[in-house]
Amino acid sequence: MLKKAPFFSLLAFSILGQAQTVLQESAPYTQEHQQLVTALIQSLTPKVETPAVILPDGWENWNTVENYTFGKDRGSLPMIADLEALHPFFRDKISQLIAICKAKGIELALVETYRTHAKQNEYKSMGKKYTRSGGGHSKHQYGLAVDVVPIVDSVAQWDDTKLWKKVGAVGEQLGLRWGGRWRNPYDPGHFEWTGGLSSYHLSNGLLPYLPKSYNNPCLEEELATLNEGWQSWEVEQATIARKPLASAKTN
Repeated sequence: MLKKAPFFSLLAFSILGQAQTVLQESAPYTQEHQQLVTALIQSLTPKVETPAVILPDGWENWNTVENYTFGKDRGSLPMIADLEALHPFFRDKISQLIAICKAKGIELALVETYRTHAKQNEYKSMGKKYTRSGGGHSKHQYGLAVDVVPIVDSVAQWDDTKLWKKVGAVGEQLGLRWGGRWRNPYDPGHFEWTGGLSSYHLSNGLLPYLPKSYNNPCLEEELATLNEGWQSWEVEQATIARKPLASAKTN
């Protein structure tokens, strides 16, 4: 088929030239005649298709969820719940977690992915049952942690211990750290991966060591774009968080 393509292109141009000649030699001609010949010429003209360019969604298009979406009080600031907001390596792991659980008949919903400093501080202000860590001290602030919840008949299953164990087992098999192993706070919906780094290391600019088997030639560009998105959300939610304080002072 590929070898015949040039022949058909030449044939189309030949017919096109003949049609144009006929159109010129047959003047004067009716308007209907002209329209028919013009349509014929256009139908024979080779068309060059321009490949579609797919641009990644910007930070403004990241999915968010509001408080009580999954039946729990999680503060007034919206939660970013988008896989695109995660570190590329960790994102792939969470995609696998969701896919494997789905194959096992378990539907997982993303509750929160990247978390801003403002959102982290909001959780801390809500008490120790939410978190003991302030802004900058959670893996969420580095795109290396997520919160998920199993969904059954459109209802979040926060208290189904057996179901959580199944989800946790899948996550640990993928090399993720599971919050269901923690005692205080017990956090079965939490998964993270840092390559062995602590929040202290991450807050000081260290990046997790990636396995040699991980091949992503666009990693640096992705991380640069991701960091821009994170910073934009930081400004967005920090501004929102300050508004109540400003209004309270004026009153």
